[in-house]
Amino acid sequence: MSKLSKFLLSTAAVATVASGLTTAGLTAANAADAPTLRVSTQRATYTDTSGNVWSADSGFEGGWQNPNVTTAPIAGTTDAKLYQSEHYGMKGWSAKVPNGTYDVTLKTAETYWTQKGARVFSVTAEGRSVVSNLDIFAEVGKNRALDKKFTVTVADGTLNLGFTQSRNWATVDAILVQPAGTGAPAPGGATPGNGGVVVNPGPRPTNPTPVVSTPPSTTPPSTTPPSTTPPVTTPPSTAPVTTPPTSTSPKPQTGNVSGHEWMSGSSGVGAANGQFGSWRGSNLDIVSSWAGNADNSANFYTLWKGAEYGSWNGSMDMSVGGIDPGETWSQAASGKFDARWAASLTKLKQLWGGRDGTMYIRFAHEMNGYWFSWSVNKNNYQDFMTSWKRYRALQQQIFPEAELVFSVNKETNGAGMDWTKFFPGKQYVDVLSVDYYNNWPYASTLAQFQQQSWDKDGYGAPKGINAHLAFAKSQGLPLAVSEWSGNADDGDSPAYIQGMYDFFKANAGSGAGQLLYEVQFNVNIDGQRWLLNGGTRMPASAAKYRELF
Repeated sequence: MSKLSKFLLSTAAVATVASGLTTAGLTAANAADAPTLRVSTQRATYTDTSGNVWSADSGFEGGWQNPNVTTAPIAGTTDAKLYQSEHYGMKGWSAKVPNGTYDVTLKTAETYWTQKGARVFSVTAEGRSVVSNLDIFAEVGKNRALDKKFTVTVADGTLNLGFTQSRNWATVDAILVQPAGTGAPAPGGATPGNGGVVVNPGPRPTNPTPVVSTPPSTTPPSTTPPSTTPPVTTPPSTAPVTTPPTSTSPKPQTGNVSGHEWMSGSSGVGAANGQFGSWRGSNLDIVSSWAGNADNSANFYTLWKGAEYGSWNGSMDMSVGGIDPGETWSQAASGKFDARWAASLTKLKQLWGGRDGTMYIRFAHEMNGYWFSWSVNKNNYQDFMTSWKRYRALQQQIFPEAELVFSVNKETNGAGMDWTKFFPGKQYVDVLSVDYYNNWPYASTLAQFQQQSWDKDGYGAPKGINAHLAFAKSQGLPLAVSEWSGNADDGDSPAYIQGMYDFFKANAGSGAGQLLYEVQFNVNIDGQRWLLNGGTRMPASAAKYRELF
């Protein structure tokens, strides 16, 4: 999360800091002699239209970098690239600078929320409030760039910014630091106004991140999985998924609007407004949304009237984080969050109202990975199980019409144990689920997909899709695949799409060891890595998906 501060400076200072920004490299008599710092939130440096070089994402404390949020243009600026990535959820940002006075400009834009009050955050500089209760949408609307400029004096050799969120995560696209009074207007054609606030009006397409309280990808981080992963295991005697017919037959008539025997859905681009269903040629039975922090799970903004799923009437897979950063499962096990969870469930039931579909609550999803604040490991798993049972009791009391989903990542990573050991028991769960992306290992052929489908992970827990289904069957529960998609960074594999479809079709149903629902993750994050529609980097996979689904 946090990275060593490293900035690209003026031409005169580049040689001094070629190997990274250091205190010595910024020695100057005063701020007037200091170089200008330009920091983007991209993975590589960027040269703007004025010839200024912006460094890659650096200097942030915590949060998540979300590079290449969109490739669409940003109106009202000649440097749209600066607004096409973001860093969000950070606690702070810092840089070594000579003591003195500086003008700081924060570049940001609201690309997700569609109503006032959904994202509100504040900023401090050197401990002093400089931006209070910023609501980007309220100031400039959705998809419009907004620059916030303020002056700060540094006396300790380090410029420190602090970020606190009232609702949803704080977000920044780029940071400009200039000696006070020396800076020309920020690149992009912005003009001062509104008491010194610099506004760049200009829409850009929304980044349909499921919720801004969730890391930019709900899939595992891009690090290599544990080396303890055993070789591919021999499949049980159960026959692998069947090979589909060579020709596409008409979809069967079922009780699902998709026409499939299982509930088929998507999340992200085009899911809520029907565009995705029209593109693939069949309607969606189910969609997904995320409420990953306490504020989101107290309000469920995406279900508000006029919001993304305000009028959605099908079923929904809703992720609820459970505990926030700094909180523990030990606290949860003691009942510390019972009142908060009860209020959350009450709000969710109220917003869901009399909709026709079923609400599937995916509590503490992917807890067998290390990337969320609610991660479970060998040191806290017993407290987690106790906490789960407390949440289950509240759910059955407050929102019994909903179904509680125990959802793991494809492979355990960081828990240090077999996740089935902290499965709370079938009486506390309605549906087992797995998030199953085409990575670790990547399947480029159908034969590889089928062989991998029976794998166990490095701790002996289910890893392959058939192994997860077998565990669900052993517990007398149906299986869901709450997130799945190809991975464009690894390749374009229509065979993976075929394999997933074969699995869904062969195992469809609502009984023990059957596939109840699946939700394709068509969310535009991580440089369009997961998209099948709306800017895909996997055209062959997208074509195969349209053919089958």
